[in-house]
Amino acid sequence: MKSNKFGEDFWKKYWTPPDEFIEKTQKSFKADKVFAMGLMPVRGPAGFRKLDYEFAEQIPVKEIITHLEEHHFNVLGVVIKDTDGACLWNTKIGWNPTNRDILGEFVDAGKDSNIRIMVSMTSMNDAYQGHIYPDRVSIHGGYGYHTDYNKNGEPFKSKYHPGDSTTRCEGEMRVDIPTEKNFSDVLEKIPFLQNKIDAKQGAARGARGKGYVPTTSFMCPNSGHVDYLVDLAEEVVKNYKIEAFFADYIRYDGSFTDICCCERCVSKFIKKYGDPRTILKSNQWYDFKEDTIASYGQKLSERIKNIDSDCLVGWFSLPGPKLFTRNRLGQNWTKLGAYMDSASPMIYPYLTGTRDDGLWWGFLAWLVYRYSILNMKNRMKEFNNQAILAITNSVECNVEEMLKQMRTFDFGLGIALFKYYGTSKAQWKALKKYALEEYGLDTLGL
Repeated sequence: MKSNKFGEDFWKKYWTPPDEFIEKTQKSFKADKVFAMGLMPVRGPAGFRKLDYEFAEQIPVKEIITHLEEHHFNVLGVVIKDTDGACLWNTKIGWNPTNRDILGEFVDAGKDSNIRIMVSMTSMNDAYQGHIYPDRVSIHGGYGYHTDYNKNGEPFKSKYHPGDSTTRCEGEMRVDIPTEKNFSDVLEKIPFLQNKIDAKQGAARGARGKGYVPTTSFMCPNSGHVDYLVDLAEEVVKNYKIEAFFADYIRYDGSFTDICCCERCVSKFIKKYGDPRTILKSNQWYDFKEDTIASYGQKLSERIKNIDSDCLVGWFSLPGPKLFTRNRLGQNWTKLGAYMDSASPMIYPYLTGTRDDGLWWGFLAWLVYRYSILNMKNRMKEFNNQAILAITNSVECNVEEMLKQMRTFDFGLGIALFKYYGTSKAQWKALKKYALEEYGLDTLGL
């Protein structure tokens, strides 16, 4: 076992795990230590940058479950609704372009295995819903710029104005069009796809995608989109036996500081605080954003618990300074924790860069890694009475970097990895060894 000055014992100095929530999580997953792997079905075989429904339609469910068991994982986290908005189950409410009950297949396969199934549902970021309900999309309250692409596939800065929709070019995912199809064929399945091409792969994380560019939409959290999300959650928990339900993108769009200023939000703010001149300019505005997101978390949790009180309800937090999480995201870790069982900090320093890309990227990632430790050390108590299961990345980092993150950000409950497709053979080998030597089969409960 490789020693590490960070890890569970280190974090106990800054945060005392709440026994009742830890025990509840362990009981649900039937394991002392959670060892989880995340799967994003619509993102293609490399695990990132692509939106690929044909790939999702061919995912080998039983093979994945067997592979995870062989590597001693005990939890599979399935992203049943990604930022595109596709609902990967037998839904009567949402949009499922795969025509396949992927969640149902994983739940059935998990019954005969040691793998527990949890799900992740993207909340406010929903390209499809933004396409069919543009009136529910967040609205800008100021001036600024976002990235667009010209006919030559070159990016440029496009200006937006107060009152404009925040729907824009997706930052990560791109779409490849098969040679036997044309743009109009693909548009039938992906109606939010633009006839624009990102032609060049850059070095920075947000510039690594190549292909046709879809739109992305952050929905207004005071719109009917919230009722839609809660109804989706009810449909899932009623019809599928899952161990946990985690809300992702339970926040505003962090790319902007001036949202949401639609008529709904402005009216609710004025009704509560009175003075419209303080919108975008006061602590009251940031309180309003935090309360809006926490209100959605409350509605989601209460609906799920009313159906299955044993189902864990969690949320993904995007770590950072309060200036970012409060002002831009509207995520208050304590307010959300009042309604949730578990928080999952998304700690991905090596998405910034990896040593394999060169000294500069390795150094940059090291800085983010060190910052992540300092940030969590300063903010752990804000999680209050929640269990904490951090998720970190295997894709776009090497074996050493992956293991370093896993050892560091195990706060006592275990660790989650991100994600199944894109994890290298060397990493799978290291993960199996990690489970055997550092967790132990008995500890994992297998």
